[in-house]
Amino acid sequence: MKLNPIFHSHMVFAAHQPIRIYGEGEGRAEITFAGETRTVESHGDFWLLEFPPMEKGGPYTAEILLNDTPVTLSDVYVGEVYLMAGQSNMQFKLNESNTPKELYESEPRLRLFSTHRIEKSDRFTPEDGWVIAEKDNVGDWTALGYLIGKERARSHDTPVGILAAYQGASVIESWLPKGILGENGISQPAETLHGDHFYHEFSPWNGEGVLYDYALSQVFPFAVSAVVWYQGESDATPQEGAVYLQELSLLIEAFRKGFRQPDLPIAVICLADCDSREQVGWKAVQSAQMQAGETIPHVTTIPCADICEKDQIHPPTKTLLASRVATALDTLL
Repeated sequence: MKLNPIFHSHMVFAAHQPIRIYGEGEGRAEITFAGETRTVESHGDFWLLEFPPMEKGGPYTAEILLNDTPVTLSDVYVGEVYLMAGQSNMQFKLNESNTPKELYESEPRLRLFSTHRIEKSDRFTPEDGWVIAEKDNVGDWTALGYLIGKERARSHDTPVGILAAYQGASVIESWLPKGILGENGISQPAETLHGDHFYHEFSPWNGEGVLYDYALSQVFPFAVSAVVWYQGESDATPQEGAVYLQELSLLIEAFRKGFRQPDLPIAVICLADCDSREQVGWKAVQSAQMQAGETIPHVTTIPCADICEKDQIHPPTKTLLASRVATALDTLL
């Protein structure tokens, strides 16, 4: 038997949500956490133990026996947990932004867990476990993840866990369960799709369902406080923009099903303006993102065109956007 890679020392569970500990393999698992002991017999590939929701706090220790093999998870907290998902503007590192170096600060209550990347370009991997925010390592974090997490930790006096699941130049279809588009009557000719769907460098991750299987499956069904989604640059043709709201709605359903949270809060970051991109498709995606916040329950859309540069596809100013997202989360939680 083994634990899912998300379970390491220094991890953060979401307050007020079921605490799920799970993994693979056959046998018997016994887990003691926060004064409770629970056991499960596994006869297949997947096993799970669930503990009741808790208030924020810690540190705790989880004592685990997997077929009599002991595992100890120490320095475990309960607080806020956010899935930060999307493409390159979510993956954009702090040291790639124009964030002043004096804002690179240690924050012991803030921790990062990175999912596997198909493109092996990020410093942190699941094997690193949960990385504590330190001045010397945060430059390699997602800029938005670090800045949002730090503000939430300090303004709400809470531990914060960031789950990083992103891939530059990824299309929304790749984040959806395979086959779901056809089941919902969404089909588009190849010639109407953005070139990122086919560019050879991006092809390993831009098939339907690829990143759903490769990245999101690593964090389901771990409970979270909310999802922050920033994507759309690679789906910005007029034809794709016309169905982006449908696709985004299906993605939100997939997040809620995967995390087993039917009312899971979702924050959608609306694309910033970009002068170098075809404007009809770009505006169509922005419109779809705004409509999501207006029509889908427990979803808020965060505009950023007024606070981001528009002369490049990766606006280097992330501090203002992060603060806006951190504040907007209060309306969801």
